Amino acid sequence: MEQEELRLPLQQEGVKRPAEGNIATGLLWGLLISIPLWISVFGWIMGIWR
Repeated sequence: MEQEELRLPLQQEGVKRPAEGNIATGLLWGLLISIPLWISVFGWIMGIWR
């Protein structure tokens, strides 16, 4: 019984950690994708003003 009780929290932490990692990688990819988009939008706006 003691081994089973010790295994359950480890499995729950193992489930939570990849979700946090996926959120972090999702934010990093979102930033990497959004930076060129904002640069292109800024260039497009500057092209209208000129």
